[in-house]
Amino acid sequence: MKVSFAIVVACAVLAVLIAGCTSQSPAPPVTTTPATTVPVTPTPASTQAFEVDPALLGTWTVREMGLQGGSAPVPVLNAKITAAFDDSGNLGGNGGCNGYGSSYTLSGRITEFGKEIAIGPIISTLMYCEATSAQETTYFQILQDAESYAVEGDQTLSIRSRLGSVIVFTRSS
Repeated sequence: MKVSFAIVVACAVLAVLIAGCTSQSPAPPVTTTPATTVPVTPTPASTQAFEVDPALLGTWTVREMGLQGGSAPVPVLNAKITAAFDDSGNLGGNGGCNGYGSSYTLSGRITEFGKEIAIGPIISTLMYCEATSAQETTYFQILQDAESYAVEGDQTLSIRSRLGSVIVFTRSS
């Protein structure tokens, strides 16, 4: 009986040793590299102020549009198309169906057709108006492709695109 007890104890010890050899070794400790901190130095605000032209400021209503240098008139239907320029570089209005907004930038440079302007991108609401949507699309295309403008007599604004298309506005009262 002593021999069987000794065999049972020896088998138990052997089983513990075998189990210890086959168990997975503990994972090595995870070391993390601390994040490198880069100090952020504030960039000074631009010393160049936003270019403003008081003659451009205010609300304008489209009187006529023309493609291809104005030689192909675009009929302006009964929808009131407006553009309102503010002194912070914001442009907004109604395209005949949808309200829209954009930014504009004046460079101060004079071109062959007037003062240089950049408009866009234009964002608008997304309603569909069967009678005016094609006209509105043309208006937005010319406006976003604008490269120059001229104000005549404080009552007429002409915006010309890179392709020579023109929008003529009258000052709204």
